[in-house]
Amino acid sequence: MNGSRNNQEILKKMRTIYYKDISPRYDWMGYLITEDNKPSYHHIVKAEELKKNEESYDATVENGAYLGKRSHELLHMIEQLDDDLYESWNNIFQVINEGKQYPNEDMWKIVYYLRKQTEELIDKHKKSKSLIK
Repeated sequence: MNGSRNNQEILKKMRTIYYKDISPRYDWMGYLITEDNKPSYHHIVKAEELKKNEESYDATVENGAYLGKRSHELLHMIEQLDDDLYESWNNIFQVINEGKQYPNEDMWKIVYYLRKQTEELIDKHKKSKSLIK
């Protein structure tokens, strides 16, 4: 099956599970899903890791996080800058995923804490890059 098409089918299932009667929709990093920030599927356990362990690496609800395109790009930037923060994001995604419902208040507190950490990391990274001449 085409990976992109499979991802879209899984995102549709995830919308049904996590966002039934919920509007507006915020992705799992707390950013609003919009026409300019469409939903994107993120493998919690990377496809490469699953493949290496000879496991199926197809997109599944159980291994997915519901992110907007911008959040997904930000997450990949975090992955390059801070392994621990990246792992923390994946951990909260797993908790949300296992709940099989819209994130509760405690989950959102963790998400917004991680967002603050992420924004500080990105600001620090931008400042360090601007110091390089």
